[in-house]
Amino acid sequence: MADLKRDIRYIDRDFNNFRNALIDYSKTYFPDTYNDFTSTSTGMLFMEMASYVGDVLGFYIDNQIQENFLTTSRQIPNLFRMCYMLGYQPKVTT
Repeated sequence: MADLKRDIRYIDRDFNNFRNALIDYSKTYFPDTYNDFTSTSTGMLFMEMASYVGDVLGFYIDNQIQENFLTTSRQIPNLFRMCYMLGYQPKVTT
């Protein structure tokens, strides 16, 4: 039987990746304007909030893409819709 690992990450971005990218961006393009990267600074608050939003959006993007494939879909109504789309009429037992 095939090993069905269903945790597929298509964009492979998480909170730390977004946070590090924002810090690198700030250091590159605003070296004189902003240079306080401590965890208690107001600038880091906004960078971490943006990283959180990116992480949540990435999760939902991955989840929606997984629901589009027959082998990785988790929701029963989506599986039935894909079966009907392919011309298969599942026989429901009672």
